[in-house]
Amino acid sequence: MPPRSKSQGESKQGLIITLVFFILATIGLGVATYFGFAEQDKLTKEAKEAKNGEKTFKDDRDWYKFQSQILYSFIGKTEGMEGADTLGTQKDQFDKGTMKGGKDKEFVKKVLKELEEPKDPAKPGSLGLGWNGNQPKDTLVGTITKVNTERANLANQIAKLKTDLDKKTAELAAKDEELKAAGDEYKKQLADAKEKFKNDFVKSDKDLDKLREDFKTLSAKHTKDLESAEQEKKTLLAQIKKAKDDNKFLNQKNKDLEDRIVAIESKSEKAPANMRTDWKIIRMDTRGLNPYINLGSADHVNPQLTFTVHGLGADGRPNPQPKGTLEVVNVIGPHLSQTRVTSVKDRNRDPITEGDVIYNASWNPNLKKHVAIAGIVDLTGDGRDDLPEFMRSLERQNIVVDAYLDPKEGTMKGKITFRTDFLIVGDIPEASGGKLSEQAEKIVTGQKMMQEEAKKYGVQQKGLVAYLELIGYRLPRSTRTSKPSLYNPALRPDKAPRKGGEGVPPAMPPDK
Repeated sequence: MPPRSKSQGESKQGLIITLVFFILATIGLGVATYFGFAEQDKLTKEAKEAKNGEKTFKDDRDWYKFQSQILYSFIGKTEGMEGADTLGTQKDQFDKGTMKGGKDKEFVKKVLKELEEPKDPAKPGSLGLGWNGNQPKDTLVGTITKVNTERANLANQIAKLKTDLDKKTAELAAKDEELKAAGDEYKKQLADAKEKFKNDFVKSDKDLDKLREDFKTLSAKHTKDLESAEQEKKTLLAQIKKAKDDNKFLNQKNKDLEDRIVAIESKSEKAPANMRTDWKIIRMDTRGLNPYINLGSADHVNPQLTFTVHGLGADGRPNPQPKGTLEVVNVIGPHLSQTRVTSVKDRNRDPITEGDVIYNASWNPNLKKHVAIAGIVDLTGDGRDDLPEFMRSLERQNIVVDAYLDPKEGTMKGKITFRTDFLIVGDIPEASGGKLSEQAEKIVTGQKMMQEEAKKYGVQQKGLVAYLELIGYRLPRSTRTSKPSLYNPALRPDKAPRKGGEGVPPAMPPDK
């Protein structure tokens, strides 16, 4: 191995020294960099904490500033106050709970609530100042000013009342003086009156003797006049008895005439000459028992509504005499209903056909009819009063019952007015042994009273049978020939008789 030269040794030694210094410098630089970054993190953290502290301080500052501003606004001292125009926005944030900062929000909320809420005697702290936009509706300064004004007005009123009191006191004193003077005058007049009475008494004693003599004379004359009056009384009582007997006879005769009129009306009731022709039968079913009419729900038609059926004459006008009756059984549409023929006068020579018009004197699709009922309503001939069922049936037909006769008390319930269209005159109880019971007498009296009321208001009176025929009720033959017991299938479907075959309506009795 050849020996190393001196220059080569020095070169290696320099390289080693350089490497050592490089390594040391690198380590130093790393240590310095490490401590430098550690210090920078500390500074950044301190800066962040300082910024957070500044925000908290600013929120607290704004919170206390809001407290002072809103309290000043409720006091009424806002002149020159900074931020008065944004106070409403800040209060809205406070009410919604979005305002930052503050430690006493619940306490402040309680105070503001007492300031804003209406005055309540149960809450002595409530002031009722209210809030409107950016400012209170009223302020403490305004309230104090108002109280001071009211106090001043009250003081003025007290002063005026004191003046009036002094004036009235003086007037009372003057009246006392007048009263005292009047009392003295009264005592004087009383003494004079006593003296005058004493003198008059002596004179009246003499006059009394004269009066006694006159009384004896008059007493004798009076006794004679009494005897004459007694005889005249007997004569008048006899005349009164005869007049009562004559009146009783005339009343009975009048009642008989009224009963005959009702009976005649019930047999000869006709539809008016000006009856409308647009309500009609528009289609017949195959059996001719359930025709369809052009009235429906839009016309306020309900099941169990009844009509009389009238044919058209050669001149196109409805015949006054009905050819039959029908009853609504099913409302199909706005202007369509199915009915059931309940009676036919002559189904062979004059059957119910398409185009026949229908009529009900107590029904109108746009206007309710009004009726009153006086008397017993026996709808089935069983001797039972069917007044409640009859009233319910009328109400289902859009008819208003203004008044009715209570069969138990014999008094009118409700009131007959100018709006009442008909007074339906029902039956009266039959006499037992020629004498009516006490309850029957009440019913008779009540019926007469309702008839008088109907006359006073110009209400048309109809017998029960006549009225039911007029509105198209189906009436049994016995109803027209004997006791007026009426049958209405809408009221008593459980006792509906089947005449003329299954499902075939009975013929109407011929008019007499």
